Amino acid sequence: MLAHLFINPEICQAMKRILYTILAIVLLTACQQDVLTPTAEQGSAVLELTLTRAGRPVATTRAIDSDLALDIYKSDNTLFVHYAPGEVPQKIVLEPGTFRVVAYSDNQTTWKTGNGGKGEGCYYAETSVEMEFDAVTRLTLNVPMINYAVGLQLPQFFNNLFRSYTFTLKSGGRTTAIKEGERAYFDVADGGFTYSLRATNTDGKTSSHSAIEFPDVEVGKLFTVSYNYDSDATSGGVDIVITDDMETDDTDVKL
Repeated sequence: MLAHLFINPEICQAMKRILYTILAIVLLTACQQDVLTPTAEQGSAVLELTLTRAGRPVATTRAIDSDLALDIYKSDNTLFVHYAPGEVPQKIVLEPGTFRVVAYSDNQTTWKTGNGGKGEGCYYAETSVEMEFDAVTRLTLNVPMINYAVGLQLPQFFNNLFRSYTFTLKSGGRTTAIKEGERAYFDVADGGFTYSLRATNTDGKTSSHSAIEFPDVEVGKLFTVSYNYDSDATSGGVDIVITDDMETDDTDVKL
């Protein structure tokens, strides 16, 4: 005589639910592993990056300058990945192979019109890196300024003797005026710059310092036009003649 095994339907349904739950967890784990673990085709070459601007050291707690963008190109010059300023990670997973790494400020085409027409510092650098499978490649890229800056330094007590002044700079078809403590930025490809000073003293008399050309410019430099009082002036400090002295020593731009 055969015995019939009777299973409570409620128990059967509960066992099915447990089985389905276990199966779903296993499948979800497998999917997650597929995403997180790079395959040999995808590569697990890791680029560890330190990205700074020349003259702008980044704090030891922050290895990436937040004002720089980053493009990484494959060997066939197709874009592999782009990061906007403030979004560049310190570690990037790439494929094995050769890549071109390009770091730059995002004002490459607008720096001349920035800051009210005075211009802005423009930064750019690129290098190539060879990535190997299952390895970490460390890259430090110091990004230089590719234009140059001009500043102004006036002599002591100038503002007590002169009630107003205009310092004008011209280069490459651009004309702008700056005050002491400000900077204007120009393109080396446009050649040097000319500068002139027009000042009105406390008696209302205006004097003009004729435009002078300075041709020997270099990228990444700050050129400071420093004015001094004329040692032959005998006006008692009212109608003061001003001479200039172009200072170029130790003028690496430190923004």
